[in-house]
Amino acid sequence: MFPRLVRTERLILRAWEPADAQDLKSAIDANLAHLQPWVPWAKGEPSPLDAIVSRVEKFASDFESGAEWLYAIFGLDGRTLLGGTGLHPRIGPGGIEIGYWIGAPYTRLGYATEAAGALTRLAFTEPEVQRVEIRCDPLNEASARIPHHLGFRHVETLVGEFVMPAGAPRDTMVWRMTRAEHEKTLSTVRP
Repeated sequence: MFPRLVRTERLILRAWEPADAQDLKSAIDANLAHLQPWVPWAKGEPSPLDAIVSRVEKFASDFESGAEWLYAIFGLDGRTLLGGTGLHPRIGPGGIEIGYWIGAPYTRLGYATEAAGALTRLAFTEPEVQRVEIRCDPLNEASARIPHHLGFRHVETLVGEFVMPAGAPRDTMVWRMTRAEHEKTLSTVRP
């Protein structure tokens, strides 16, 4: 459904491969303090390498089966792992959610915005996708700026919608762009 490789002006988004496991572990371990307040899956880290290998194998399997499409975010050298992003069909029929994370040394450089923008355009190449959402913690102002910058609308904040691994409830902002909004945005962009 979606390509394994997406190039942007400054990034290469590539489907995760088993050979990426050590780089992913290193990136997660180096960014625990940066990720754990915001990214629910990071609360269970660090994981041993064999668990990361299994995780990356599942990413690859899910990509091939169309369960979800997860990408490593690399610099243009194709070797520097900056973070991860993905398209998750977990918000119901006609919808797809974009998730992303960026390592601390690479924040505030526009990489997450560039990756999320590329995945937004990619998602709408599929006729069945009628809406794209980005969800984030309202306290994560940097993450919330990304959908706003891309033209998504904040449609609601789900109060206590998610329970963090420590048991505390977390609110979730829901940002949405419909196919019609995306097409309108494209028609107003001049070459």
